[in-house]
Amino acid sequence: MLIKQTDYHRIYRVINSLLINENADPATASMYFSTFGAFILEHHYKVKAKPKGGLAAYNFDGKRILFADHRDDGHVTGAGENFHCWVEADGWAIDFMAPTFTQAARDLAVPSKMFQKPLSSMAPSINDLAKSGDFFYKSEPEASARRFADWRKQAMIGDLATIAVGWFRKSPKQIQSLISVSDDKGQSTTIPLSGNSLVGSW
Repeated sequence: MLIKQTDYHRIYRVINSLLINENADPATASMYFSTFGAFILEHHYKVKAKPKGGLAAYNFDGKRILFADHRDDGHVTGAGENFHCWVEADGWAIDFMAPTFTQAARDLAVPSKMFQKPLSSMAPSINDLAKSGDFFYKSEPEASARRFADWRKQAMIGDLATIAVGWFRKSPKQIQSLISVSDDKGQSTTIPLSGNSLVGSW
């Protein structure tokens, strides 16, 4: 593993807490989880971490989760509106949003678990997700570059990323259970560290 499950959980909770405070749109949440997650990994672990976006497919407990659009020719693509983002770092694929799938797909009843796998273990195609934990990614660099360029123009993105990096602490160091942040008007808000408990890994 690139990072311990304890630290994965902390990174997920830090980003999750900031998103809850910002009332962020769940549809764009994977952009936050991947970008902030990669930023934390680069800063605290000194690894080259890149947020990626495109088609993502998982088999979790025999349930298929697909982030993609169906094209007219019958194929699927991750270049449209139904995309997903993840992190690739030192040969590992990490999805810091995975613990939230239990909320995103209530009808699937998927438990909150860590998703961190070697990229070399990725399924050869979207049709080869045979067992639980199998995954397939197809990055769409051009669509992702456009999407991230527009998204990053929001002034708060850089501020939130900096707060995320400052809040995170590697275990066994203590991590603050809440932080206080000020907006551009000088109003202070207290953000508690929150998120689902993990019940293992995929």
